[in-house]
Amino acid sequence: MKKRNLAKIAAATLALAIVIAPGMGSAAEESAREESSGGSNGPFVFPSILLSILKFPQTLVTCAATQVTAAAAYTLTYRVEGAYDGGTNGRDIGETARRSCTAWFVTPSEVRKDYGR
Repeated sequence: MKKRNLAKIAAATLALAIVIAPGMGSAAEESAREESSGGSNGPFVFPSILLSILKFPQTLVTCAATQVTAAAAYTLTYRVEGAYDGGTNGRDIGETARRSCTAWFVTPSEVRKDYGR
């Protein structure tokens, strides 16, 4: 693939990640709560944006692959009893699929907690 096309795809992916990503509002609210509670996340905003740019495509691929795999596993194990009282494997499969699609962005408070003072 030509470098020009690759650059266009990368720019489109970045724009798409910024525009349609779920959880952006909650990340901003969490950041505002942290700042109002005395913590300063100012120096950690830029690293959080860079890490989020890297994390979004990874989470998108992981989420999509897990959803497809979970659908197949659920279909193949329909009405198979699970490892707990009276349930089926559907609960475990659904929980795994749900957890794979939760954290789409790295918030400044997470960067502060991992790399800050």
